Amino acid sequence: MDLGLYVITASVPELGRDHVDIARAAVEGGADAVQMRVKRRPMGEALKMAIAINEVTSKAGIPLIINDHVGIAMASRAEGLHVGPDDIALTAARRMLGDSVIIGESTSKHDQAIKAEKLGADYVGVGPVFSSPTKPGKQELGVARITKVKAVVGIPVVAIGGINAGNVAECVEAGADSVAVISAVTMAEDMVKAVAELKEALMKARQSRKRKTGSRK
Repeated sequence: MDLGLYVITASVPELGRDHVDIARAAVEGGADAVQMRVKRRPMGEALKMAIAINEVTSKAGIPLIINDHVGIAMASRAEGLHVGPDDIALTAARRMLGDSVIIGESTSKHDQAIKAEKLGADYVGVGPVFSSPTKPGKQELGVARITKVKAVVGIPVVAIGGINAGNVAECVEAGADSVAVISAVTMAEDMVKAVAELKEALMKARQSRKRKTGSRK
């Protein structure tokens, strides 16, 4: 499983953007996965958005991952679910969704990541790596935390928090398999261009890491 450039949606009313708009831009720009992150919407409205986004992502052949809401993931037939420490237990989500659905869990410490893998997570999110406007007040963990988590789990590690085209390489060099972004896309003047630039930065960083790894063999 390669989540690559993992774009997370948000509502940005001051720019006239909603979740579906951002998902469309993510797909057009070359994202490898989209997560719908809805926090304050009625469930019926959120489900309609999830179904609309799933039409976009399905045509592009990339997974849609729903943040928090296992019921919406089931009803929209999304390919995945992402949970945090205060959401439904990973084991319960797995029982409800089955083995074919991607389930990821947010972690900030290596012991949390180990536990998530043992409970059946398909990937772990590590962050916030850098300070993030999406998580104001939360202390940044730094790229060293990516390295620590990568060293103790065998599942993909997705870096998140304050990531942009300028620091993607740091995350990949530290061991991140994928990078998740929110503000770098949702607040960009041109979202499609921002996604394309992030994807290019990710691909270059992966190629650089591959060359360095190969040179050490």
